[in-house]
Amino acid sequence: MRILIFILFLLFFSCNAVFAYTQISPTTPTIEKGAKVFKQRCTLCHGRAGMGEGILAMSVPGYPDTNLMNSKILDNPEKLRKTIIWGNADGKESEFSPPWGNELSWTEIESLVLFIRYLTKNTEHAVALLDKLTVQSRPDIKTGSKIFHSRCERCHGKTGKGDGKMSKIIKNPPPFDLTQSVMPDAYLRMIISRGGATMKRSPSMPPWGNELSATELESVIMYIKTLRVRHK
Repeated sequence: MRILIFILFLLFFSCNAVFAYTQISPTTPTIEKGAKVFKQRCTLCHGRAGMGEGILAMSVPGYPDTNLMNSKILDNPEKLRKTIIWGNADGKESEFSPPWGNELSWTEIESLVLFIRYLTKNTEHAVALLDKLTVQSRPDIKTGSKIFHSRCERCHGKTGKGDGKMSKIIKNPPPFDLTQSVMPDAYLRMIISRGGATMKRSPSMPPWGNELSATELESVIMYIKTLRVRHK
């Protein structure tokens, strides 16, 4: 009898352990994980509320409508998934919508699908979830790198040479080659915060002051300066 009870106990414990693991597994797609990806990768064009109020979409003349609420693919998870992976639901890359298939993991892609659908149906709660995402208190290059590649790379390019995908669209003037920059931190802080127009530079350079926290701003400045060293 004791052996039977012991075996039942082990079975019960094992089942609960497996259940707990599946619940907290880092590979399990969740709306919360999708919110993190959306904030880092998607708000630039689609905006915090997904209504097309992204800073890039609002700054670049002729930019297409990025309002997710008007999208016809949201009720079709497979088409939404293809759009995230390829940049277009037809599997064709769009010059405005970057393909994320090589940059996001399966978990991140599936989580993003969950969050975008949640955002369009429960906008208020989804935006509140984005607002709860915490930012570390100290600037560092790793954080700056993430911000640069998610927000700046499309114009300035992967290595900062001004050869990002948007350089095919933004011509007068084209995105600046950051590897040639010699400006001090104070100048970088102002142009990133206020945008290019206020500094008599490119009007297509959006102001990031309301989008980035003080920590994020200092982190991206730290990273931009490493690009100079890398290409000297």
